[in-house]
Amino acid sequence: MSGMTRSRRLFAAAPVRISSTSNTVRVVAEPRDDIEVDGDASVDADGAQLTIGRVRSRVTVTVPVGTAVIVGTTSGRAEVEGPVGTVAVATESGRVLVESATKADVRTTSGRVTVGDVVGRCCVKTVSGSISVAACAGGDAATTSGKIDLSQVSGPVRAHCVSGQISLELVAAHDVEAETVSGRVSIVLPPGVRAHRPDAAGGPAPDDADCTILARAVSGRVQVVTR
Repeated sequence: MSGMTRSRRLFAAAPVRISSTSNTVRVVAEPRDDIEVDGDASVDADGAQLTIGRVRSRVTVTVPVGTAVIVGTTSGRAEVEGPVGTVAVATESGRVLVESATKADVRTTSGRVTVGDVVGRCCVKTVSGSISVAACAGGDAATTSGKIDLSQVSGPVRAHCVSGQISLELVAAHDVEAETVSGRVSIVLPPGVRAHRPDAAGGPAPDDADCTILARAVSGRVQVVTR
């Protein structure tokens, strides 16, 4: 099943793959059995996945909760609302917003990335955009000049930037690797967590250490505190 569409309802197996250049892509997950595509775009359902391309206007794709979603744009904004499954977004300069997902992987050049709750790991890579994640079970974030803010982290985390600021808040004891050249690193640990900091103390981790914190700022300040 294929063709251009303005509004169409259909059944198709996950994942849903959407590609656009400069037009906004909006995905909405809600309790339902079918998939609705609203916008000027081509639709191809082959039974294994639903592919939406040649987007000529803003397109909204409404999918069942838990659907795996793949979005690629050049400068178009990508918005994913509601609880989806695994989500992957790649864009050059478009802003990315993901509200809720089981896992998330976002790659962009200059667009700002805002992620809500991620049940599993969250990976975000950008060159000059800022990164904000509300909650995740561990993550990997990297940017050159933007700010990195990861809150409510319940797994190991890595964060790297050149001139931006890094802010991390953990809800359990997990290893952290955070580095910036000219920005500031701020790490908040849960109450009672005993962290080993080889960058400050050196030597092997003591037997009673709950986690290892590798934090470094070449010309900025590093702050590790306990709530």
